[in-house]
Order: sequence, then structure tokens, then C-alpha cells
Amino acid sequence: LIRKPSPKTKNATPNAGSGPSGAYTGYDFRAAYLPGVTALTGAGQVVGLLEFDGYYANDITTYETQSGLPSVTLANVLLDEFNGIPTTGPNSGNSEVALDIEMSISMAPGLSKVIVYEAGPGGIANDILSRMVSDNQAKQLSCSWSFGVLGPDPIADQFFQQMAAQGQSFFDASGDTGAFSGSTAADFPSDDPYITQVGGTTLTTTGPVGNWVSETVWNDGCFRRNCASCSASGGGISTTYSIPSYQLGISMSANQGSTTMRNIPDVAMVGDNVAFVADNGQQETGVGTSFSTPLWAGFIALVNQQAATYGQPPVGFLNPAIYAIGNGANYTSAFHDITTGNNTTTCSPDQFFAVGGYDLCTGWGTPNGGGLIGALTCAHTIATS
Repeated sequence: LIRKPSPKTKNATPNAGSGPSGAYTGYDFRAAYLPGVTALTGAGQVVGLLEFDGYYANDITTYETQSGLPSVTLANVLLDEFNGIPTTGPNSGNSEVALDIEMSISMAPGLSKVIVYEAGPGGIANDILSRMVSDNQAKQLSCSWSFGVLGPDPIADQFFQQMAAQGQSFFDASGDTGAFSGSTAADFPSDDPYITQVGGTTLTTTGPVGNWVSETVWNDGCFRRNCASCSASGGGISTTYSIPSYQLGISMSANQGSTTMRNIPDVAMVGDNVAFVADNGQQETGVGTSFSTPLWAGFIALVNQQAATYGQPPVGFLNPAIYAIGNGANYTSAFHDITTGNNTTTCSPDQFFAVGGYDLCTGWGTPNGGGLIGALTCAHTIATS
């Protein structure tokens, strides 16, 4: 069974982004996270999206037109006998599919293609992973769905490790219900150590298509004192996976992390007050790590474009490099370190809090433009015009 983490709707904060009611959209993301980096657009790169529903093609066209984005080629790969027709109604997943596409192309408007791997509501996750591996076309992959099980999944892990060997970067949403700790386990693959887990932030900019000002952990609180109704960036400690080698040596005293089990997330990006078009022409605004994750896939398309200009291979599995940067002298030039906010909930009122450096709310933080691109590609000059 697949449990869908639908993007939660909310009222937008006025005068923040260039979208309806001040929501973030289109070029707002590049302005905030890529100041001066204009020549890198994802040219020559392909993003792949793992989906369990279809989408309305006109929604993507409408979003591109409203945001002033170019039209990016979409290629649908239908699996598990899914016919590609999007579901409708309050539990429809077409909104997830639409926003994944729209966020990817917002960060990387020059993509040569977005491959939408669609298995439908009754699809099998490992069938999609298998096809992503065998195709090996998209070097940046994104998933904003849970697989409806608790890990570990040895078969999925084999696919993730094969992706790493092939130079594919796989990003997964850390979840939208805040901290998980103790008996509160993460839905697979949100604690998997072989992929990059993405948390969410609340972003402040100077205005529409404006520069980055600050970020805090995204946390809208809980409703009805029901843990399932909490709305905050997912993060915490895995109950199934041991701590991976790249997390060894990090001091966990301030961030309440574990020295023996996998800590989540690894990185973050904006997951609050974001506009998108879905549900056959509906203008919507939402929150969730569902937004943060495809934005990261789009960002890595820029990194791989830059790497290609230097004759370097794709960056592949990102975590070893991310943690090396986080522990290095150039950390603050590569990442925005998120040091305010928390993802505490009614069920976990004392965990977790943002601290300097790595934490279990936003990982190492969000991209600091050309600084991170240069650090990941070992390039001293970033294309800015």
C-alpha cells in the first residue's frame, strides 16, 4: 500500500514571493538560492520523478506561463498497468505529481527533459526504482511519497546503491509531521541511509524574485492535539538503520542526535508558502517537504551541468560530499546554516531544535548558491552570466 503525503494547503504570507497572494513560485527559488548564477539552468540534464498518480499536462503549461518559465519537455513512463489518467477528489495525488514537476523546472528551467515515472495509486515502488536504474537517463531523482512500510527494504537499498554507482542522486522528502523519535518510526524510505533526505524551511526574502534574507525550520504546529495532524519538517533518528559512515564524528550533544543510528534529514530547502497549479487548473498554495525535495533535484541538475563543463562525472550519491563540506572550513560559504526554529510536536515536545551546524530539523541547511555548486564540483569558477 502507498500512503500519499499530500501537500497541505494554507494561506500565503503577503508580499513574500511573486506568486498569488505573495506565495513563492517560478524564479523566486533561483533568486533566493542562486544569486548571480544565471548561466546554469540545467541544460543537458534530466530529472526523474517517482510518482503514484498522473497529472494534467495543462497544469504544467499554466504554471510555466504564469511564472515566465520556458516549456520543458515531459516524458511519461507508465508502470504497473497504470493508464496515466490522474485521480480526482480530496485524496487525489495529481497535486503531488504536478508540484514535483513544477518545482524541478523552477530551479532548473533549462532541463532537457523531466521523466515522470508513474505507477499509479496501486503501483509498486520497487518497480519504479528498477526502471529508474535500468533507464539511467536521469542523474537527479526525486521522491515525495512514502512506500507504506517501515524499513529496511533490502531490495530498495540495492537499487539505491546501484544508483550511486551509476552517478544518480536520489532525494527523498523527510516527511511533514515533525519530529520522530523513540517509538515513532519514519515511513520508508524517509530514514534510508543510501539516499539524501530533505527537510523543509520557512523562507524570508527581500520580496518577489528577491534575495535570500533568512530561514527557519518549517513548523506550522499541530491541530486537534492529534499527532497525525502536525505540520512540520520531518526529522529524527531511525529505529532501523545504523549510523552511516558519513555521519560518524559529528557531535550530537547539542542537536540531540544519535551516535549509533541514522539521523535525518541531510539537507533542506523551502517548504512553506509555495504556489503551484494542479487539479486541472486550480491555483493552490501549500507547505511540505514535497516542495523542498524536487527543488533539490533541480539544484543538482545545475551542479551536474557545471561538472560536465569541467569534464567531471555526475556527483551521484551526495551525502559523503555534503558531510565533508559541513565538517570543513568552507561550510558557511556553501550552505545557509539554519539555526532557528524546531520540528517539535505534541507527540515530541522536546525534540528537535535547530542548532549551529548539523541538526535533525534541516540537516546541514539550504544551498548557498555558487558556493555549494563550486564545493560539489571542485570548481573554482562558477558561471554567472
